[in-house]
Amino acid sequence: MAENQKVIIDTNVLVAACIIENIKELGIVVNHRLYSQSRHLFSVFIKRQQEKIGILTPTVHSEAFLVLSKAVKDVFIPSDFQDIKIKQIFYDNAVALVNSSEHRMRYLVGFLLKKYPNYNDVRKFHGLVKDMSMYLKDRWNVKYRGRISRIIESERRSENIITGTKWKDDQKDEVFYTHEGQVHIEARQLEKFMRNWPNRNDEMILAETLAIKNDYKKISEEYQFHIASGDTGFFSPLIYKNTLSNIVTREIKERFEIVCDLPNVIQWIVDPVPINEE
Repeated sequence: MAENQKVIIDTNVLVAACIIENIKELGIVVNHRLYSQSRHLFSVFIKRQQEKIGILTPTVHSEAFLVLSKAVKDVFIPSDFQDIKIKQIFYDNAVALVNSSEHRMRYLVGFLLKKYPNYNDVRKFHGLVKDMSMYLKDRWNVKYRGRISRIIESERRSENIITGTKWKDDQKDEVFYTHEGQVHIEARQLEKFMRNWPNRNDEMILAETLAIKNDYKKISEEYQFHIASGDTGFFSPLIYKNTLSNIVTREIKERFEIVCDLPNVIQWIVDPVPINEE
């Protein structure tokens, strides 16, 4: 049932929904890359605010305001950006730009339900989340770390298919290269996950989500939980060569029954009716 859907907002989605500015001097609009889909998800929360679909965890609540000013700067002048005019506009108006984004954030937070789960429950679930992280690290080291490991894994998968004497060499090669491509795609999200390992903030957000989910499940088993995020190294599948790389997010779903994806995907799950918005 739609009213039993609950969405945990990751920090990057809350931040993204706040960063947009109309630069009148240049006749352009500058916004966060996830702005549109994040705001559309918030439109669902606003439209159906009585259902309290969107939920804010303690870690996201504290983290979002801390990282907002840097996020605004990164949107206006990313490290590879050379537009001198926009840089000058940012530095001339930095305080006002951050303040306007913070004002939007306070407005949007008002449509999220702030939940403060039991500390002992969070500690318990944090242990389970760390166990998952260790499992993913071990999986990376055994199957995906380095070219040799990936070749061995591709050969292992191919051997399960190539049996008997009917297979020609070119057919065997085709099977191997197919599996090699799959292994390479699978490794992409896990590789990004390992760059930030151990990611304590994401682990804590997931632990808080599990504690909140546990509280809701005591009321009804019908509640379904999701995490909306743009973090492709933890809470959102990574798209590589038009294919999903989702080992981490799939593991979260299988272990904890929580669907993690981009804001537009989560919006479609909880409210598939299109929303007309500016």
